[in-house]
Amino acid sequence: MKKSKLIATSLTCILLLLALLITGCSQSPVATTASTGPKKVKIGYSGGACEAFIFSAFEKGLFKEEGLDVELVKVDFDTLKESLATGKIDASSGMVMKWVKPFEQGVDAVFTSGIHTGCIQILVKENSNIKNITDLKGKVIANNGMGDGPMILASRAMAHAGLDFKKDVQWKAYPASELEGVLNRGEADAIALTDPMAEMVIAKGSGIKLLDTAHDMPYHDEYCCMATISGKLYRTDPATAAAITRGMMKGAKWVQEHQDEAAKLIIDKKYIPGDAGLVARLLKSYNYIPSLDGGEKAVDNAVREMKAIGVLDASTDVEQLKKKIFVRLPGVQ
Repeated sequence: MKKSKLIATSLTCILLLLALLITGCSQSPVATTASTGPKKVKIGYSGGACEAFIFSAFEKGLFKEEGLDVELVKVDFDTLKESLATGKIDASSGMVMKWVKPFEQGVDAVFTSGIHTGCIQILVKENSNIKNITDLKGKVIANNGMGDGPMILASRAMAHAGLDFKKDVQWKAYPASELEGVLNRGEADAIALTDPMAEMVIAKGSGIKLLDTAHDMPYHDEYCCMATISGKLYRTDPATAAAITRGMMKGAKWVQEHQDEAAKLIIDKKYIPGDAGLVARLLKSYNYIPSLDGGEKAVDNAVREMKAIGVLDASTDVEQLKKKIFVRLPGVQ
């Protein structure tokens, strides 16, 4: 009798253990445990329309689904990289063409997924004699700073057209808010800038598109913005880095399926200024289907072309730099 009870007790323990193991294996990995609760992280943003995926993931609880307690931190666009590299924030959106050179120079961060395409434009006045990129030769181009994403885009486009961005045009840097006036006053023949400001200039009748990465070949399929994680977090807590990435990817998918709602949400919550209708048009022009392969390809395109035109150092190993910039995290697909 005692032997039967012992066997029954042993079987019960084994079954309980198996049940616990099965339950544990069936759960998706998240950055939380019963003892610690949700993982606190800081995600930076600069207030651009293309950051809709971050705002949507936050407002719709998609970061919470990944076990994250997110604090959104407003950071100046020009200091976003430094905030990420110094640990003031744990993650952000990163524009490929703006970040590749800083990566080469040692900025401590990584890209973990492509998020969306589009968001950079080159504009000219409606009565301009500049009809294509080749016509920029000998002209003045204004942008928001030497080496920013729009400048790199324009430089790549000029190289495709047989122009040298260092010799064939003159660059002038202005605060982004002044670029519309610069174009109107004739202080520049073209301006290179990001959305939503570019689309706002067009809506006012102050400029027309010369190049739009959301529509024009060969850039319309190229991912411009990435899920971006601090190097320290990536090395010390890859599970949380993966959770942030998955949350951002979920946010991007939600935007792709709810462009009008996303536009209204981010305007109503005052993440960005502007008109919800205009922002919705922008979001509909981008591809917000996140992609690891697309992100990796965008990095490859940017690194190769930026080295070819002399933005990157001649001694830079392209393959090593690409591996440093883009990483695939376990649990992210």
